[in-house]
Amino acid sequence: MNTKYIRTHKKIIQKGMQLLFSDEFDKVSVPMICEQAGISRPTFYSHFKCKEQLVAEYYGASFFLNQEKIRWVTSAPDYWTSIIRIQLLYIRHTCNPEQAELISQSLSYQLTEQQPESVREYNSLHQEMLLQFIKKAQMEGSVLNRSDPFYLCKSVSMLQTGNLFLWCTDNGRFDQFTNFFWNLEAVLCVNNAYRGLWKSEISFIPDFPSEEQPDTEGFS
Repeated sequence: MNTKYIRTHKKIIQKGMQLLFSDEFDKVSVPMICEQAGISRPTFYSHFKCKEQLVAEYYGASFFLNQEKIRWVTSAPDYWTSIIRIQLLYIRHTCNPEQAELISQSLSYQLTEQQPESVREYNSLHQEMLLQFIKKAQMEGSVLNRSDPFYLCKSVSMLQTGNLFLWCTDNGRFDQFTNFFWNLEAVLCVNNAYRGLWKSEISFIPDFPSEEQPDTEGFS
């Protein structure tokens, strides 16, 4: 994907979300986002069909990852714990009670619209990392499901969407961590020696600075 396009795309999302975090969704217009981002309306519409798509990409993309978070994820003692950590960060990014209205808008858009290939490519860091962790967890024996890692990764994505849907419909009262990780252990057939490790990981998530754009440096 064109580097200039990606930079502009990220900038529109960042500036747009700054406005949406500070005001109600219906009060933030596309012209306001354009002014904040220093772009024209045609430029906005060359990247997004609507502001709902912008919000959906923020929560669906890898905006919850930066160098510090990637280091924490990849420094885990085993690959199953790396899977736990990256999913903990994703859940914390998407299940934020203070952003419930925006998250509902995001989920609604994701469930009704098909994202173009260019957007899926832009959103791929989380999935790329997860896919590698699943492959290596199979080799180390923490994940016993020997199905194609690509399809296991897709199954985890569906679990994420279902978990978020339940959280939204229950107005944020749903225990998103317990439900997700119980199902994740079942889908991946996690070795008994590794089951329940997510409970201790929840208690020790570091205090990271505010979320920023994804940064792939330091990950391979």
